[in-house]
Amino acid sequence: MTAHTPRILTDGETALMAAYDNAQPTGHTKARTAAINALRELGLPTRRIEAFHYTDLRALLRGQYQIAERPSQEDARAIGTGFPRLVDDASVLHFRDGHYFDWGDELPKGILVDAQLPVPTGADDAVAQINTAFASSGASITIQANAEVEKILGIAHAHTGAANTIAAMRTSIVAESGSSCRLIDRAVGKNDVFYLHSSVVDLDIKDHATVNYVLSIEEGDAAQRLAQFNVKMGKQTTLNLFILNAGGKLVRQEINFDVLGEGANLNISGVNLVGGEAHIDVTSRITHHAPNTNSQETFRNVTTGRGRGVFQGQINVRQAAQLTDARMACNTLLLSDDCDFSAKPELEIFADNVQCAHGATVTDIEESYMFYLMARGISETRARRMLIKAFVAEIVDELEEEPLIEALERRIDIWMEQHV
Repeated sequence: MTAHTPRILTDGETALMAAYDNAQPTGHTKARTAAINALRELGLPTRRIEAFHYTDLRALLRGQYQIAERPSQEDARAIGTGFPRLVDDASVLHFRDGHYFDWGDELPKGILVDAQLPVPTGADDAVAQINTAFASSGASITIQANAEVEKILGIAHAHTGAANTIAAMRTSIVAESGSSCRLIDRAVGKNDVFYLHSSVVDLDIKDHATVNYVLSIEEGDAAQRLAQFNVKMGKQTTLNLFILNAGGKLVRQEINFDVLGEGANLNISGVNLVGGEAHIDVTSRITHHAPNTNSQETFRNVTTGRGRGVFQGQINVRQAAQLTDARMACNTLLLSDDCDFSAKPELEIFADNVQCAHGATVTDIEESYMFYLMARGISETRARRMLIKAFVAEIVDELEEEPLIEALERRIDIWMEQHV
């Protein structure tokens, strides 16, 4: 006879279950129930699960939680004044503590928005299950067929400072055939406030459509963020995705891509700034299903203090995906003896006529460069910041939109003033 020892819940797991039981969120009951039951049965992932080997959520996810209530109009508007827009000329969908606020921003022509929580899709890991269980608001966005949308659409998430809360929302975006658009998805929050932000974005790019997407993560320095960005790409589509990680105590940002249509072109670039005692994990999965497709992924990482960074990047080329060209690079600066960065690029290739490559580098600032600048009267701190800025600017400059580049560089400057 085999004795089975009951699984003992951690404080974080217990707090999640209690938050759900106390609030009993409504809507999409079947999906919510399935998600919370899966979390009860399986718990949060540990290092034994390969995808979470460097981010043990069972150990890292701690604290007491309750689902964030809808803030007042006054509090919701007030938090926005502390975080100026990245681009002034943009229409914005406003979310505060996971709740949608309609403040009359006129939508660009060619875009339709339904400000309702989208129907959850399959929740196959803990990040998605938490979102399905707790999401209270969201939006379904449609870029109409053949629409060339010139004005930027912003999706603005801000946490008002309600401590020990879960703010969860979900966005579904469909770029119809032949359309083109630009979107900025930004998450901000106050420092010294503990909260959990759960976000899932499902992006479906139909044939011959083009999407330019910027994801700027600027959570508060005590915040936890668990998020997914899931993409399906049709024939002759283009996605240009830029990610900036510049905040949060614990960040797990998953980016998943199914390249389904022949001739699809995927470009991913990002900057991860890891300081203090932050743990920042970007986990990427790209699956090429169709022939004649391309993907290019480049991340630049700066780690200092006691920060811990993680990049896991997997490229999977299915047998049918002949003539695929897929490349991945992860370059990291380590600026202190106590920081750490783990990079795990992977290739799984089942086709025999492809071009694929991956690589990772880790280094410190070159001493000769520091000597050159300091010999010309530049202080050590300023010299270090100049070299770090040059290291990441190459990635940011690829956006080719000057106001957005300047805004992101200002955000990078703020991070360096705090950590370098």
